[in-house]
Amino acid sequence: MGQTQTFRFPHTAGNWLRAFIAAVLAVAFFGLVLMFAAIFAAAALVVIGAAMVAGGAWWLWRKVRGRDNAKESDDPTILVARRGPSGWTVDGNDEPR
Repeated sequence: MGQTQTFRFPHTAGNWLRAFIAAVLAVAFFGLVLMFAAIFAAAALVVIGAAMVAGGAWWLWRKVRGRDNAKESDDPTILVARRGPSGWTVDGNDEPR
């Protein structure tokens, strides 16, 4: 027959050691989760910052370079200014671009 061991004293040294090891592992796991969260948050902030810098550079490039008139139309519009009775007038297309 087998022998069954019953724990009559629940606060033995082995139980305290198991509880201590479980607490250390729980704290270590919690610290690991917090560390991963901090690393992923920092990586996300780096990606967002790089995207903002790239967007700002693109916006500045578009502002400095200006609009590309060749894309809008191949023939340039020539405006003719004439002196009229009330001053100078410009004849041209009245359609908005």
